[in-house]
Amino acid sequence: MKKSKQSIQIRRICIGVLVLLMLTGSMVGCGNSGDDSSALSSAPPADSDSASTSGPEEGSSDDNGLPAPGVLPFVTEPVTLTIGIAQHPLTTDFEDNYFTNLVEKETGVSLDFELFPSDGTEANQKFSLMVSADQTLPDILCLGFSDIERYTYGSSGVFLPLNEYFENDAFFFNETLDKWASPSEKEDIFKYGTSTDGNIYAYPSYQIDPGDASALGCWINKQWLDNLGLKAPATTEELYEVLLAFRDNDANGNGDPNDEIPLTGHKEWKGNVDLYLMNSFIYYKGGAQLNAENGQLYAPFTRDEWRDGIRYIHKLAKEELLSPLSFSQTSNELRAILSDPSDQDSIIGAFVGHPSPMFGADGVPRVMEYMPLPAMTGPGGISWTPNDGWFASYGTQITKSCENPDLAFRVMDAISKEDISLSCRFGEQGVDWEYTDEGRPSHVLEGYSTIFGETATAERPQPWTTENNIIWHSTPMTQIPPKLHGGRQAPGYDNEYREYQMRTLWYESVPLRYNNHPDELVNRFIFTQEETDAISEIQTSISSYVDESRTRFILGDMNIETEWDSYLSALDSMGLPSLIEVSQKCYDRMNSN
Repeated sequence: MKKSKQSIQIRRICIGVLVLLMLTGSMVGCGNSGDDSSALSSAPPADSDSASTSGPEEGSSDDNGLPAPGVLPFVTEPVTLTIGIAQHPLTTDFEDNYFTNLVEKETGVSLDFELFPSDGTEANQKFSLMVSADQTLPDILCLGFSDIERYTYGSSGVFLPLNEYFENDAFFFNETLDKWASPSEKEDIFKYGTSTDGNIYAYPSYQIDPGDASALGCWINKQWLDNLGLKAPATTEELYEVLLAFRDNDANGNGDPNDEIPLTGHKEWKGNVDLYLMNSFIYYKGGAQLNAENGQLYAPFTRDEWRDGIRYIHKLAKEELLSPLSFSQTSNELRAILSDPSDQDSIIGAFVGHPSPMFGADGVPRVMEYMPLPAMTGPGGISWTPNDGWFASYGTQITKSCENPDLAFRVMDAISKEDISLSCRFGEQGVDWEYTDEGRPSHVLEGYSTIFGETATAERPQPWTTENNIIWHSTPMTQIPPKLHGGRQAPGYDNEYREYQMRTLWYESVPLRYNNHPDELVNRFIFTQEETDAISEIQTSISSYVDESRTRFILGDMNIETEWDSYLSALDSMGLPSLIEVSQKCYDRMNSN
């Protein structure tokens, strides 16, 4: 078993070789099996086509008896590896599964599964009991843990450190991420996956959907714009003028000048009008979020730019351009207004909310009246889209029971191979998905453009929304970076309204918002237990107070002019200076090389 190196080695990876580090397809286990290492092969693989063309010579091997990294298969005789994984209601059988068979064929390794409850809390409790009872653990464990839990298990020897493996064995991980992820994305994968002791205890999986990463957007009624001879707004001032016109000029043309709702949203996921507009003044995602500038953390909700954003949004609300229901209604309630078939006249000029559910599962004719807007540019030239797309998970670990961690890591690395990762996520190549002529994957109707403009060739929609025996569903191990994920399309629909809803309003609008954020992002903090104990209550109370105050300022229940100083004083009394101080210490540690 290889011994881990110190954090300095990891940092060298992140800086020097980081361009070849980052895909995580981790899930296939190390073998606590009856077969021993004599089955490992240094001979050439049986199928040379399965080896990477850029890999080492097939006959080469390293000192553990395995072929050189990048050469498949790993063994010539069956070796069994056990995988602990959460049961998923859509996966009918892990043992006899298309993806299981694919991994076994590519690697030469047989896979056995130990199933854990689908509920994360129950699954972690089961594992904790196994550890306490000193039971034999699965070779590879595919369960998610908090940063502190993962560190606790790792530092006590339950999870093995993977630092040296990433330096020496992560061939397909590097290959896939080098091709599709940016250098900063690759660096972040390791930064956010490194525990406070400098060790990496989990194989990362990087999956990010550009659509969900930039889902906070606004959609405007283009028919109303045409009726009034207006162009789509691009700045906060232009938006204000358009909303005034919507309010005062019978924009829907039904003869009633008072039934229009110029702008609205809802209180649930991606329906926050105030956050959409605030990002025209300062980058802000809500709550007690901290920003960074030149390595120094600050609270955006205390800045003058945030205050200016509140002033602007309050003006919209005060002049009845922004519906007060935006802060209380659900997405279903907003959808009922947008898609009510009994109402022949549109009454909403613009809305914030993911367009996929806003007009119902089948779409309605009214959906075709709307078009997407970019982020509005504010008076200071700011036009951000909050980035919620960071999706590197760290849910695959090699346990102390694994007798051959070298092989376990290689299997995880094989799942990072581009076509294997895609098959884990989308299904069988050539049936459920296929590459476009431009080399990106797609799983939609032939002839339509993908998010990033390529033309699809596959005809079947994605298989992972219905029960099947194609993929594992609960796989925290594949590598689907944004540029790779962005080649996919929405499935085709017989209903032209639903197709417009998904294709034009959603997929084709993604480039208007994606990757539209400051260069220096604070995605998350890897706190120690001591740091967590010091700030958890502070963070919770500040987040609640800021969110509540933001709404009250906008609706006029608090006065942004006369109560601003008391608002800042309240934040200080809640412990904001301590929150920033502790977070800064953590941030500095995470960014030190």
